[in-house]
Amino acid sequence: MLTYELTSRDLAEVRFAVSPVAEMVLSLRALREPGRFPLQLGWIRAVQPRVAELDWDVLRWLVNDTMGSPDFLTPRPTSPLTQLADELQVIANVDRETFERQVVAVNGELPPDLTIDKVIEALHQYWDAMMAPYWDRMRTLLSADISYRGHVLTQHGTGAMLNGLAPAITYADGLLKVDRVAAVSRTEAVDGRGLVLQPSLFGPHAVIPFDPGADPILGYPPRGQANLWSVVEPPSQQDLAQLIGTPRAHILELLTHPRTTTDLAGELKVTPSAVSQHLQLLRRTGLVEPQRTGKQVLYRPTELAALLTGAELA
Repeated sequence: MLTYELTSRDLAEVRFAVSPVAEMVLSLRALREPGRFPLQLGWIRAVQPRVAELDWDVLRWLVNDTMGSPDFLTPRPTSPLTQLADELQVIANVDRETFERQVVAVNGELPPDLTIDKVIEALHQYWDAMMAPYWDRMRTLLSADISYRGHVLTQHGTGAMLNGLAPAITYADGLLKVDRVAAVSRTEAVDGRGLVLQPSLFGPHAVIPFDPGADPILGYPPRGQANLWSVVEPPSQQDLAQLIGTPRAHILELLTHPRTTTDLAGELKVTPSAVSQHLQLLRRTGLVEPQRTGKQVLYRPTELAALLTGAELA
């Protein structure tokens, strides 16, 4: 068990983040022991044809028999919008002493030919083959969970939000207890360092740092995983038109790349004001989002719209 001691200041500074690189590294657990990850069997089956192509001479050192990984591989994310390239750069810059110490702590030995460069190369290959084709779907679920937790926090307070994260996670009287995560129990004070909560698809109970005293971070299982890998055919254009209306369905169909209201109006042969009304409704329902470029406002579909239509985001 890990117990985090939280002051009132610490509680006020709890924040959420998503880590692409953590999901990638932790997903090695599911490939290693699929039986422990029944909710991710859809992903495990889908990626099986690519498993043999990966650099297991390197990857096998990134997770041990008890599902531990070196902490330098999962740098603490700072935002729900964390980018993979930024995290890989942090890993690439880890100092040799930390690299060697943490690999030995997790595996009990340091293979003589293992280097940071080889780890980065193996992770790039792993991401392209195993994660990239599914990341939009994963990230949408993770982001939706953060939105839900934020609503609980706002409506019911930090304590209620923490107690609702997972059965293995409980909070009372300034103590956040995380069960089923470590053979040796330890207690650590957050002490103003900030606690980051990170939804993770590959931590059935919870995920904590391997090293005692590491920056406070807690991975927890997000809601909605049971249906994440359900195979559902995207709706036809006719079905989508019945759902949201023909003009708005046509607008989503045209947004294969960011476009202005005037551009869309010309394509649809209607007035810009008519298109603007449809775009505002699509925006309020979370299907499009604006982005300003100079004096122009461009509209693009959101991840929710991509899931609805089966399209790829531009």
